[in-house]
Amino acid sequence: MVAQQSGADTPTGIVGVAFVGPEDAPEAVVEVTMAHAAKRNALSEELLAGLTEQVDRAAESGVRALILRAEPGVSTWSAGYAIDALPVDGSDPLTWANPLEGFLHRLRRAPFPVIAAVEGGVWGGACELVLTCDLIVAVRTSTFAITPARLGVPYNTSGVNHVLSALPLNMAKELFFTADPMSADEWASFGAVNRLVADADELTETSRQLGRRIASRAPLAVRAIKGEMAALTDARSLTSDDFERLTELRRAAWTSQDYQEGVRAFMEKRSPKFEGR
Repeated sequence: MVAQQSGADTPTGIVGVAFVGPEDAPEAVVEVTMAHAAKRNALSEELLAGLTEQVDRAAESGVRALILRAEPGVSTWSAGYAIDALPVDGSDPLTWANPLEGFLHRLRRAPFPVIAAVEGGVWGGACELVLTCDLIVAVRTSTFAITPARLGVPYNTSGVNHVLSALPLNMAKELFFTADPMSADEWASFGAVNRLVADADELTETSRQLGRRIASRAPLAVRAIKGEMAALTDARSLTSDDFERLTELRRAAWTSQDYQEGVRAFMEKRSPKFEGR
């Protein structure tokens, strides 16, 4: 049952909201839809602001489960971090304080489980977004690609850690090093996807069923267990030497000619020519 649906009540107008809980408590489960297909749901500040607002509202209103999805039938679930937002002035393109990192922190600390309902291609930082969710339901034809190596972008350390916490090391390395897509079947084979479904209709039904099942359980217990899991899987603290070394490696990449070439080639819709400098 869908009790309410709206996109106009958000500042952006590109985020849809529906309450899809059981008939006796429809507001126990909220479905938040990225609805900016014209930009392939790129994770711009505008879209992330709308998503953040809905997660905050859900936390304040006692929601018990949240489903994050794109509109049914899309070919791209999300194109990832908005490339036109990347700086080209020699500054760090992915600081610890970037808007995507802030939203992922919100999801990880949300007092309810978050279900990613995935259809279509998932690119770059959107893979990290999906993996930050607590459960993943995916259409079999979905694909996942982590693409910074195509652009010369040095991914930030916290983002790499998010991926490592969810995928086997060798699979994460393949994703980062090749920037080639992997199928939902492959992700499911090493435990990253909870449910594989055939199409958009089954995706909707399965993700809502999961949300309603979670909503029927003791919410304080679920909240406590999610908090424990988040704390127990947080990254170990980096030493100052580690942080300095990794920052220098990343700085060498974001100040390189390759980085400028990668961003420029993306904007010009051509293949980049990397020279390693």
